[in-house]
Amino acid sequence: MLSVAQNTRITETGPGTPMGQLLRRYWHPIAPSMELNDENPTKEVRLMSEDLVLFRSAAGKLGLIEPSCPHRKANLSYGVPEPEGIRCAYHGWLFDVDGNCVDQPSEPAGSRFKDKVHIKAYQVQEMAGLIWAYMGPDPAPVLPRWDAFTWDTAWRDMYYCILPCNWVQCQENSLDPVHFEWLHRYWGGWVMNKRLPPEEQTVWDHQTQPRGRHQVKVGFERFEYGIIKRRLMQGESEQDEWWRIGHPILFPNLLRVGEAHPTEAGWVHAFQMRVPIDDTHTLHIVHRNFLPQPGVTYPEQEPNHIPWEHRNTFFEDGTVRHDYVVGQDQCAWITQGAISDRSTEFLGVTDVGIIMFRRLIEEQIRVVEDGGDPINVHRVDRGPISLPQEYSHYPGYDSTAGPFAAAVPREPDVVAYLAEEAVVDQ
Repeated sequence: MLSVAQNTRITETGPGTPMGQLLRRYWHPIAPSMELNDENPTKEVRLMSEDLVLFRSAAGKLGLIEPSCPHRKANLSYGVPEPEGIRCAYHGWLFDVDGNCVDQPSEPAGSRFKDKVHIKAYQVQEMAGLIWAYMGPDPAPVLPRWDAFTWDTAWRDMYYCILPCNWVQCQENSLDPVHFEWLHRYWGGWVMNKRLPPEEQTVWDHQTQPRGRHQVKVGFERFEYGIIKRRLMQGESEQDEWWRIGHPILFPNLLRVGEAHPTEAGWVHAFQMRVPIDDTHTLHIVHRNFLPQPGVTYPEQEPNHIPWEHRNTFFEDGTVRHDYVVGQDQCAWITQGAISDRSTEFLGVTDVGIIMFRRLIEEQIRVVEDGGDPINVHRVDRGPISLPQEYSHYPGYDSTAGPFAAAVPREPDVVAYLAEEAVVDQ
């Protein structure tokens, strides 16, 4: 079990903390591309305990800068986008996307005072309809192009929620496959069947049944991008894709997941991204990529013109919204408290993935402290990176699992973790 000191070590995200230093080695999605437009070209954002302003210049360039103009401290989110950057509303100082002051209209002609003025600025890129930020040391790593983000035939949408809890308890849900049987099928079925008319109850049960069956065992293994999660469910063998293929948790804070049956919109390859706003708040983005079933065509989408929704986290009565699968996950995370007290928890054998993830965090913190690159930091553009996902179709393949259909899993990485003293001897 993690001690109280270790609990703090993995939950604090400020720039001077061990976890903050680790997380700053990665690109993080911070907003939908279409959220910045002609009507609203600026947005105040908070990322890893830092307040920032995201903007799009009149020339279309993105900037992510500290919020206060260094002249008289007016907030630059009220600035006016110009081709060169953003001009402060108070006295007209102009800053480019790199944080350089490039114009001070009230200073004398020929003054070089502007050359001495600079504000903090971070790198930003767009990919798959999302704006991504990098807040770490130079040189910045490559923004990895996970396969579904690059598929030309996919139709995409996304939504995001602001959650009042630490990002770690959100991400640990991905290492806890047993919860699906109880949180979604058992409790979710109970609450949804009370909410739904009889004709819709069967639809919900059909949606949650494939992943909600009793799990005979779970398996986890390290791979170059994080951890693969596998499960063996009652009535199946180790040849079934839930066990043989599984799906990945991309370190540090992404989950790749799909649906065992296609939706009306097609086969789903979704990314769930748990982005630390600060120690007690998380930006949770769900980015869905739909592959069409035979005979289905989608309207054309421009690469970064992806529809998005800011979804309410709570019902009007103040309770956590739980009328969809991800909402039920969020309910479990939020009700642990702003920062879960891990010093009083008791972990069982099926929690081996959580122990594995916490050890991986501590290991990668030490890598950064020793001056190295942590896992899943990319220095070379590898092109589209294929990722395994059970019972899902891939472009150019007739059967599920695509390029991973013939995969033969190795033995799960569990022996060392089952020896952890926090695991209850079954």
